[in-house]
Amino acid sequence: MNPKGNNEQSNPLKKLRTPPTTSEAQLIQNRETWLPRAEALAVDKAQEVMNDLYREGAEYGDGSCAFMVMKEQFEGGVGNPPQSLKDSTLHAGKCQQYIKGLRRHLAKLSSEAQQKIEQEIVKMEEALKWAEDYRNSDEPEIPRWAKPWKEQLGK
Repeated sequence: MNPKGNNEQSNPLKKLRTPPTTSEAQLIQNRETWLPRAEALAVDKAQEVMNDLYREGAEYGDGSCAFMVMKEQFEGGVGNPPQSLKDSTLHAGKCQQYIKGLRRHLAKLSSEAQQKIEQEIVKMEEALKWAEDYRNSDEPEIPRWAKPWKEQLGK
């Protein structure tokens, strides 16, 4: 039963069920909002992805997959492939897969969640570009979102 006393099956509204693991991963500010059922299900799925893209208590940068792409390339060095820092995982491929997957689901999301997902896609694209430029010795400028952790990238 929902607060209106209706059976969930007959009510087209639904509450979100997947909580964010970090504030950076949070898609919807007011988690108590009732959304159309299909939209709520899409937001919950997207929230699961965002939770995977950010690690709680991470030791590098903002804990994002995007920052790890940059950190791995920095550790690999100019002219070299990226160096895995965690469990033989390289995050560039992970970001590329998530960009594709997130783009497929954008249309199903609320405008608030769409905006956050679009920002995350841009962030991952900037990280991938930075890593490529760094590997090619172009001395790229650190993206704005990563500047608070620039010392972890030798700047």
